[in-house]
Amino acid sequence: MKKIFVLIYVLFSLSLSSFSQNSLDKSDDLGRIALAAFVPDQAEGIPVSTRQLLQNKMLQIAVQNGLGASGFNPRFCIVPMVNVLSKEITPSAPPMQVVNLEITFYIVDAISKTIFCQTSISVKGVGQTDDKAYISGIRNINVKAGQFKGFVETGKNKVIEFYNSQCDVILKGAQALAGSKKYEESLFVLLSVPDVCRECFDKCMDLSTDVYKEYANHACAVNLAGARAAWANMDADKAAQFLANITPDMSCYGEATKLVDQITQKMVADGANVWKFKMKRYDDAIDLQKMTILASRDIAIAWANAYYWSAQAKFAWDWNWLYK
Repeated sequence: MKKIFVLIYVLFSLSLSSFSQNSLDKSDDLGRIALAAFVPDQAEGIPVSTRQLLQNKMLQIAVQNGLGASGFNPRFCIVPMVNVLSKEITPSAPPMQVVNLEITFYIVDAISKTIFCQTSISVKGVGQTDDKAYISGIRNINVKAGQFKGFVETGKNKVIEFYNSQCDVILKGAQALAGSKKYEESLFVLLSVPDVCRECFDKCMDLSTDVYKEYANHACAVNLAGARAAWANMDADKAAQFLANITPDMSCYGEATKLVDQITQKMVADGANVWKFKMKRYDDAIDLQKMTILASRDIAIAWANAYYWSAQAKFAWDWNWLYK
């Protein structure tokens, strides 16, 4: 008789219902081309009070042209450079500050330090203070202007060219990371390849499955060792914490199950209440390959949250190559 297993939702944070509708959801920024908007500290001539407004304008430009993202894979960014063409004070009462700005937007690869494309606009701002004049000028940026469509489209094509031409390098880099047990970063690199780069995408997906297996088996060994050490000290609760991280797709799952049985039998023999801990199990109706993809993405996103998308990481980017 076929055994029905129970899927533990804690393992995979994404809902199965949304996954069943589309196993590679287009709303998942990790698997598509997207541009992060960023105003580096090195970008001079931009008052602090206007930086968030300018960043929002750049994000609107990306969103308006189909490449908006809250931060996924920020190696591809829109960044600005502001030049003051002129400043003047009106003879009115009260006097007003008038600034004429030339704002150049760049789409760049922040890691390889490459400019993919650029476009410039001129805006005029008027305000009672210098900051208010800048704010007025930036608000006058028309994110729906036709030049931005071509700007973003060119950037998109350059990103696609990058992945198509560098696929072998990406694969070797991911393999090297996995070989150094940097599995989470390796998965992020592989799963960041957009699916429009079909050939490279398929190769990276295949390799990500192998990397995930290595990650899972390594994690299994670490957690099983921790559980055994905890149980050697007769700490069943701590052992359970380690065992809870072991899933049926891991190579040591059978050994972990035996340890659970051993702990349970000992506790029962000592007159304790029946140990309620049970190993995680899957519903055998769920495609394990799909679940592997989901698990891999969770791992990649968790790594990126800690490394790429934290405030500390943003300040660590080297922008001196662009803002000399």
